[in-house]
Amino acid sequence: MPAAGVEFSIFKLIKMSNSPATPAAASSGLVEKAIAFRAGRAGAAPAASNAGLCCVPDPAELVRILQQEGAEPDPSLTIAAILRDIVQTTATKEEEITAVFGGEVAYIVAELTEDSKLSVSTRRALRLLRMPVMSRKAKLILFAEIIETVRQIQSKTAPSSWTAKQKLDYLDWAERVVVAMGRLNTTLLAVFSAELESARYSIASRTAVKRSEEHTSELQSRQYLVCRLLLEKK
Repeated sequence: MPAAGVEFSIFKLIKMSNSPATPAAASSGLVEKAIAFRAGRAGAAPAASNAGLCCVPDPAELVRILQQEGAEPDPSLTIAAILRDIVQTTATKEEEITAVFGGEVAYIVAELTEDSKLSVSTRRALRLLRMPVMSRKAKLILFAEIIETVRQIQSKTAPSSWTAKQKLDYLDWAERVVVAMGRLNTTLLAVFSAELESARYSIASRTAVKRSEEHTSELQSRQYLVCRLLLEKK
């Protein structure tokens, strides 16, 4: 049985696939098949820790960003976004995706598949190197993932595994990646720019508050120690 988070994502994906804003082709059986395919393969897969690289992407949110914020309803793009990490995180083979969803979807998923054993810094560098030769649809999915990650790491419920330095480093790296993508989607670019500015301000502010609290706590500890020593002398 799929985990609760997977079930919630599937529910959102089904609602979007039946939305009037979604083209009839995209709301056909292939989208439902992709949802079921992912649930069957990824339901028991543990969420990988990617601190400094990306937050674990919710496929439903990736699809929402692409369709509703980016006005990118292409069926192959939608299906590839649903299956974005299926080869990377499960035993699924690229050939299986080709057999069920066709060569284009399989190719996009293959473009997005990385070696999870590599370090975060290496995977970051490889993403930047590959960006000029990646297909537009693969770039769009990565763009949606970056936007979602920027939103998550600045939220009050940001993953605890991310340090403030990792968050700020990620924002700098994400900006370079988006620049390397070129003029991909002007609407998503505007969304990203706004989220980036908000995230930098939010993370910097929280870091400053935390440092201030730590400094205050340190001063209070010193004052307590001095008072205790004075009392002992009396």
